[in-house]
Amino acid sequence: MAENTPVSERVVVALNVLRHDIGLLELAAHLAARKQAQLIAVYVEETNLLNLAELPFAVEIDRICAAERKVDLPRLMRTLRSSTEQIQQALDRLNERLQIDVSFRTVRGHFVSAVMSQIEQVDVVFLSKRPEPYRRSATKKTSMYPIWVVFDGSKGAERALQMAVELAELESSRLYVALPAKTDTESEILKQLALKRCVQGAAVRFVTIYPFDAPNLLHSIRRTGCRLLVVKRQDGDLSKAISEAAACPVVLI
Repeated sequence: MAENTPVSERVVVALNVLRHDIGLLELAAHLAARKQAQLIAVYVEETNLLNLAELPFAVEIDRICAAERKVDLPRLMRTLRSSTEQIQQALDRLNERLQIDVSFRTVRGHFVSAVMSQIEQVDVVFLSKRPEPYRRSATKKTSMYPIWVVFDGSKGAERALQMAVELAELESSRLYVALPAKTDTESEILKQLALKRCVQGAAVRFVTIYPFDAPNLLHSIRRTGCRLLVVKRQDGDLSKAISEAAACPVVLI
């Protein structure tokens, strides 16, 4: 019967004018090719940014030279159009190179909420990172940072761990597993469960985080840097808080 037909997995990448990460789109495309899944780019036109551009006193500060200039709605719309055109061109190139099914859609709203309204239960969702203040000091390439995943032993966390292992293979990255454990005994139990599900020989490190919440998790991540953070989206408010605050791309499973 039609209602029993399984839904195909999709890989969704969320972007906007400030979270414009073509490298993340490419990584998601390679994952989609590996899984024979559809790749969907969702471009979010931030309602707050559009509303701000209509205010006569709104100004923006250039992150490089610190110069101020008025936020201009026509110029903002041209920037949005240019940004979406670049993403569409990138999708066309990925489709030609990897032979994957791609699609592109534009929505308006708050970044995380707008994306969550577009996805299905089976989707793998890549949220590009929030913008950071410009830094003049040299930093490592993001590809050199580890991939982090939260593992609490649940079925959702098992899927997140499996995805993190797969992404670590694609990126040739180290894997850090965050364990939300209250005691050393609980931490060891979670560690052994996770090890059973990791590829033998993979470079894995475990970090116990207690008390476990978004600020403590992100504090631990800042110490090592992070290429991607993988979390189960069944956590609801926690996964939303992480997605909005993390200075790295977040993958919701």
